[in-house]
Amino acid sequence: MSGERAFLHPTAVIDDGAEIDDGARIWHFSHVMPGARIGAGTSLGQNAFVGRGVHVGARVKVQNNVSIYEGVVIEDDAFIGPSAVFTNVVTPRAFIERKNEIAPTRVGKGASIGANAVIVCGHDVGAYAFVAAGAVVTKDVPPHALVAGNPARRMGWVSRAGRRLGDGPIETCPETGERYAIDDESCRLVSRDEPTEGPIPFVDLARLHAPLERELTAAFRRVLRSGKLILGEEVEQFERAAARTLGAKHAIGVSSGTDALLVALMALGVGPGDEVITTPFSFIATVEAIVRVGAKPVFVDIEEASFHLDPKLLESAITPRTRVILAVHLFGKACSPEILRIARARGVPLIEDAAQAFGVRTPNGFAGTLGDIGCLSFFPTKTLGALGDGGLVVTSSDEIARDARAIRSHGASAKYHHARIGGNFRLDSLQAAWLTVKLPHEEAWRERRRAIARRYQDTFAGIAELGCPRLDEGDSGAQYVVRTTKRDELRSHLTSQGIATEIYYPEPLHLQPCVPGATEAEGRCPRAERACREVLALPSHATLSDEQVERVARTVARFFGA
Repeated sequence: MSGERAFLHPTAVIDDGAEIDDGARIWHFSHVMPGARIGAGTSLGQNAFVGRGVHVGARVKVQNNVSIYEGVVIEDDAFIGPSAVFTNVVTPRAFIERKNEIAPTRVGKGASIGANAVIVCGHDVGAYAFVAAGAVVTKDVPPHALVAGNPARRMGWVSRAGRRLGDGPIETCPETGERYAIDDESCRLVSRDEPTEGPIPFVDLARLHAPLERELTAAFRRVLRSGKLILGEEVEQFERAAARTLGAKHAIGVSSGTDALLVALMALGVGPGDEVITTPFSFIATVEAIVRVGAKPVFVDIEEASFHLDPKLLESAITPRTRVILAVHLFGKACSPEILRIARARGVPLIEDAAQAFGVRTPNGFAGTLGDIGCLSFFPTKTLGALGDGGLVVTSSDEIARDARAIRSHGASAKYHHARIGGNFRLDSLQAAWLTVKLPHEEAWRERRRAIARRYQDTFAGIAELGCPRLDEGDSGAQYVVRTTKRDELRSHLTSQGIATEIYYPEPLHLQPCVPGATEAEGRCPRAERACREVLALPSHATLSDEQVERVARTVARFFGA
């Protein structure tokens, strides 16, 4: 052994043929066998054992009571915590010689093994990985992975400095500022000059749900074991929580936002011969529900800036056959309170399509609670989304709430007693359980969308060719929809840069072939028709990283030469 500058405690046993490099420190009662090599600057704590032929790299810290058996390689800068265990044979027997069955194990550069962890032989722990205390490693650990449990499972990613990272796609170490490219299976350090601009999805539900996986799984198991899969206590619990959140007297869970609209119209007795005033600029469900109950949709054009039904045009559209006004709170923004005033003054019920407006606040309350009935959607991409379809009807009327509950269950006032025609509009227990898990996080997700909208606003200010939504207090930022006469060119440019977009909506409702009278309606609502040629929704989901937001904003600005 070289050993001139190594420290060897008098109680340490260093067998002939062991190599101890300069600067190594071997402490009390440790034993290094022949053929083993201890790298420069490495420390072996008290009562450590290094087996025959084992290579321990430079600057490694091996804490007390660790045994490193033949077949194990420890690379430079690794940390091995107290009493960590390495095996080297898969099926050891005291009475059978199996040295020819040694399975190699490698601990990568800079990795950390926690106290009392067990590394089952034949597996690699990747560079800079982090094995939690007490974990039992039974398969390869990827570089930079944080694993814990028995058997060890990946809980996240860590930087070279050991700091916890997010789930990507690009994360920054809070200590060193190093950047890491992350996907579902890997994490790697990105060089300073390497581009990090991978695809930016329009939505990323997997990343949104990842931190809630344990709670969502527990909710699934709870419902599965209960055997109650439709309505029941899970739905009632969510209804109570949603009603409290929105300040509503009644909340009735239904099968989708579309069915919420249908239930609302049926509860008000809307049918053939009735007219329902609504906007031409919305998702098809808004008008679809009207047509399905046999009523006639009457379209009122939109405001240029807000995309909402224009209250200045509303009054003249009301006729003796007007049964309901169906207003839509679009893109996470409440429509004009003047619509409610007009509805009240004319004695016409107001249904609010608040599918895109959960949690949107106004001076008079939350969107969906202002008129006679509010209809909300829990489609997965909404600010509060289920893991499938779901919806909600909210109202302050005891009578409407009673009728809505009957309508969602085939019009039944009691089992097998049907006072009216209804439908199968019930909310599944499982969706309600998942929504209950997600509801406490909705406000934070909504605020993140608002922050993204503010960043876009700051970047796009002064671009004359780009119309941007105004973000008012109480808005949710559910979608960030810009408008430009160069919409198609802008979208193509963003697509070429790996940035996904959406068009809400490419065709107005009064021109949809399924809507009665559509073939003769062109030019009836010119503002809506023009909006459909100019609108483009940019990525604004709650899991966008700051770097992704900056990239979207920069790419749009550069398209316009800003």
